[in-house]
Amino acid sequence: MKNIICFCAVAFVTAAGCKKVPYLSYSDIARVQMSDTVTQTATFVFKAKSIVRDTVYIDVNTIGGIAPHDRPVKLMQLPEVTYTYKRDPVTNAIIDSVATELPYKAMPGVHYVDFNDKALQALMVVKANQATAKIPVILLRDTSLATNTYRLRVQLVANEEFGLGEKAAMAKTLTFSDHLERFKSWQVDNGLAPAYIWFNKYSVGKHQFMIDVLKQNIDEEWFQAASTSGALRQFATVLREALAAFNSDPANIASGKAPVRETASPTSPAITFP
Repeated sequence: MKNIICFCAVAFVTAAGCKKVPYLSYSDIARVQMSDTVTQTATFVFKAKSIVRDTVYIDVNTIGGIAPHDRPVKLMQLPEVTYTYKRDPVTNAIIDSVATELPYKAMPGVHYVDFNDKALQALMVVKANQATAKIPVILLRDTSLATNTYRLRVQLVANEEFGLGEKAAMAKTLTFSDHLERFKSWQVDNGLAPAYIWFNKYSVGKHQFMIDVLKQNIDEEWFQAASTSGALRQFATVLREALAAFNSDPANIASGKAPVRETASPTSPAITFP
């Protein structure tokens, strides 16, 4: 019995000690953070030439309860840099570093609507009695998007309504252009991307071939619809057969159009479908 009492006493002390660990509970003030920090892509390529603006949304979550009024969310653009390190030849310790800004940084007023724009700020809110929101970022169809993919790194900023939540959920990058781009379900060339499982490695040449054969805009909306309807297997079969037919056509071979390649370069690898 004495041993049991001692054990309980030790357990009580241990539990009491655990309560003193300084975890941040986020119960002090209202806070905001992004739902995910995965890079988002967008393109104007499938839109009519008359459309010069497009809106993408950043999903945010709040912490600390809801409020009976709309609460503004503030964003700012961050520079994106890569670092080159110089190391000591003996110890291998870092002794210097050089920061290089990534190219094709989006410019406010040129590639996107400035976050300080009053009309946009009116839309950048968590609505009354809501704990989540989709914060709009308005992209502009500048002519430079036809040849290059631009990058916009956005970060949440504390304001009078919100402090900041988890540090790892504060920023994300948007990439956008006016030419064919990878879409969400084909972001990487491995099994983590659902589209890769059905169509294998991404390339602009393959993407364009799919559009030409299926006569549809091959984007995230198309992929999700095809997945929901169970049509992906059929599409994969149609594309595989169409590629074989195109590549074996003597006229296409003579003109140099066959085989279909990943890029416009004649030395680029030929595309394949699984």
